Amino acid sequence: MRLGCRRESAEFVRVEVTDSGEGIDPAALGRIFNAFEQVDRSITRQFGGLGLGLTISKALVELHGGNIQAHSAGKGQGATFTVRLPLLPNPATVPESPPSSPPPPTRKTLRPLRILLVEDHADTARVMQRLLKADGHTVATAADVATALHHARQQSFDLLLSDLGLPDGSGIDLLLALQAKGIRVPAIALSGYGREQDFAESRAAGFQAHLVKPVSLPKLAEAIARVVG
Repeated sequence: MRLGCRRESAEFVRVEVTDSGEGIDPAALGRIFNAFEQVDRSITRQFGGLGLGLTISKALVELHGGNIQAHSAGKGQGATFTVRLPLLPNPATVPESPPSSPPPPTRKTLRPLRILLVEDHADTARVMQRLLKADGHTVATAADVATALHHARQQSFDLLLSDLGLPDGSGIDLLLALQAKGIRVPAIALSGYGREQDFAESRAAGFQAHLVKPVSLPKLAEAIARVVG
């Protein structure tokens, strides 16, 4: 794999990642950033994955005002992904805001909550836990239904944040199991799927909100405020 980075212009930096792997059929280049797109399903069956990685990458790049493109000469000839990101302006050229400028709006401040976060992707769970703790919440994590049920038996929570796809069941299975034990807790579903059917199923199980990954911090905070606040 080769990584290159250069200043493309006064406004943009260009980053290129090139590999010598499987390559991409040129006919598929126009759709590889679509959610759940699997160009080669045999690889997916072998290594797993929902087909969301490139979709998430595109969303993150665009959130920073940039764009991402893919290039490949075909199967077996590797691929190059090009990311263009805007440079930060020189601080010396940015005019100072007048003293009378109002402060930027802030998110609604919630009371500290005891949150049970159920997420089987370790890195995602770690980042979400860190962000929630930064907002003053206490966060217990679980990577599967069994561990989440164990936590819920040991202590009470103000909020359940649960991925719907878990190794030993689903977030819906978890919420129904909690309800069967008489444990009622406000709940937000986290999922890579966002069809109307998916929203309806999570609502029917008792989730008060359904967020589609990748979830931004403002959207998560807004949903928590709506469900608990």
